[in-house]
Amino acid sequence: MKLGIVIGNVWASKKTPELIGCRLSIVQPVSSDLKENDLPLVAADPLNLATGGDIVVYVTSTDATQAFDSGFAPVNAAIVELVEEIS
Repeated sequence: MKLGIVIGNVWASKKTPELIGCRLSIVQPVSSDLKENDLPLVAADPLNLATGGDIVVYVTSTDATQAFDSGFAPVNAAIVELVEEIS
């Protein structure tokens, strides 16, 4: 699991059936002290949890595909939680 900040959205006019109704967010990866530590990426948000400026937990690879109710979606990253506090 990794931390990131949602910095925008991606709009797609055509999606695979698994992604219909799923928001696609641009996420800036950050460290635990909220410093940028990699290039931004697009992450699926299967529960439509996050909006701009939210700190999120995201997963990649096989974990990302399994973040969907169907158990599979063709994605490389997915938002799985909102972060309320870092201590």
